[in-house]
Amino acid sequence: MSTIVSVSTLLCVGGVLAGVILLRPSPAVSASAALGQSGGCSDQDGDGYGNGCAAGVDCNDSDATIHPGQIESCNSRDDDCNGLVDDNPSCPVPAYEPTRVRIQLSDLMMGSPANVGAADERPLHRVRLSAFTIDRYEVTNERYLRCVQAGACSNPVLTSSVKRKDYFTAAAFAHYPTVFVNWQQAEAFCRWEGGRLPSEAEWELAARGPAPSVRVYPWGDTAPDCLKANMGGSASCVGDTDVVGRRALGVSVWGVSDLAGNVWEWTNDWYDPKYYQKSPDTNPKGPSDGSLRVMRGGCFVSGADSLRVACRKAELPATWAPNVGFRCAY
Repeated sequence: MSTIVSVSTLLCVGGVLAGVILLRPSPAVSASAALGQSGGCSDQDGDGYGNGCAAGVDCNDSDATIHPGQIESCNSRDDDCNGLVDDNPSCPVPAYEPTRVRIQLSDLMMGSPANVGAADERPLHRVRLSAFTIDRYEVTNERYLRCVQAGACSNPVLTSSVKRKDYFTAAAFAHYPTVFVNWQQAEAFCRWEGGRLPSEAEWELAARGPAPSVRVYPWGDTAPDCLKANMGGSASCVGDTDVVGRRALGVSVWGVSDLAGNVWEWTNDWYDPKYYQKSPDTNPKGPSDGSLRVMRGGCFVSGADSLRVACRKAELPATWAPNVGFRCAY
């Protein structure tokens, strides 16, 4: 049976996903709703918008510059709370170059140093990986739809996104990442395109770059923001998926886009929290079996910790969610 995971649970805590199904509003949501019903206005950032406010609900009540009616300022954020980023005609349209990226035979410093990250990211260790290619972008709705139309893939479990009722087949979102797909669906698509899901090590090499690099994020060590990654938290960019390839400042040294944020990405590996302690030093492919598969990269509700290239996530292969997608390797 498929499992839907609340976006609020997909956080890099101890390296393990918490698969929680929300059957009722959280206490915070209930309290806000009750406040609105009683005629009160909960406006945390002082912009006049919030739960129960006459002006309307705010999509980011931690930032007074973001609210309904605001003018989009081409900053890779949803300034006007319409669920879209930089949809002002004056904003540049992101280039779309869906070519695959060649990753050369390289050594990789895999994992995290002592006292950094979760225990399952250690020890930091050196591995050698053969050359491979990887998708520049996360698999888009347009690509996955072709597989469905060919009869080789099944539809996403839901065809909406967090804020958009019509998402998967809508032309406006053709170049946005496919979501609500489980590991089996991701793996089937990659096989149909003549590829496979990347191993954890391949994914991390594409994100971190070759040894001796131990960069924290795909772009380097500077803190993430919406110009580099579609992320969440108080600096939330949109609270939903965004078009692939928008954030040129967030690409890896190889030129691979969106390896931090937007959607969590399935990898091929089974999960073992102690695998790094016994990993082979050449082309590691993860344990031979297990019950959980590994995701990488963080998503649009993630804070900085989950966007680190070494952050590991584990979940049941049957899991699907609005912030989970994938890319393929070849």
